[in-house]
Amino acid sequence: TMSVSVNTIYGTLDEKQLRELKGAIEEANNTMYEIEQKKRLLKEIIDLASDNSKIPKKILNKIAKVQYKQNLQEEVAEFNEFEALVNSITEVK
Repeated sequence: TMSVSVNTIYGTLDEKQLRELKGAIEEANNTMYEIEQKKRLLKEIIDLASDNSKIPKKILNKIAKVQYKQNLQEEVAEFNEFEALVNSITEVK
């Protein structure tokens, strides 16, 4: 059988390397599909919670993200800086 190889600007890849690369790309594609499915599920969860609570999706997404990252204090500090900047800019004549 004929051996497959390819010359690229990154170097030469032999058949074994190409097979490994193909496997990695297939695995990456499967992971991308799973991420897409999880994002769709996340949207459905937030949509339902918003419908049931009447709280805007934007707020629920922010709450979920802060809970996940455990960074409420950081978010509050960042908003305080934001608020101070907005107020200062507004006061400038």
